[in-house]
Amino acid sequence: MRGGYRLLALWLSASLWAAPPPASDWDRLSPMQRKVLAPLATDWKDYSPSKRTHMLALADRYPKLSLVEQQRVDARLKHWASLSKAERDQARQNYRKVQKLPPEQRVAAKEKLKQAQASAPVATP
Repeated sequence: MRGGYRLLALWLSASLWAAPPPASDWDRLSPMQRKVLAPLATDWKDYSPSKRTHMLALADRYPKLSLVEQQRVDARLKHWASLSKAERDQARQNYRKVQKLPPEQRVAAKEKLKQAQASAPVATP
């Protein structure tokens, strides 16, 4: 019986070893997906499968967006890519806090954030 478990373990490890890489590896993305998601290329390997799926859906919708929306996506991806891991974690925590607020407080918080962003100095490369 022990030999059966060893054989099963060997078969499982061999099949995992021979499994193709996930379809969402950076090199497997379409040229359009790579172009849209270029700011995230360095960290792409660290993204969870669900986050990759979300970002790929965004990249696929990108050509259908208006020019203004495309520019907004470009700016947000570049800004996100420029943040440190600690800053990203803080942004995620802030987002979760805002999502838990009642709708009217959520709108007020978003307005306050927009005002703060509008008054912040614009960074130039």
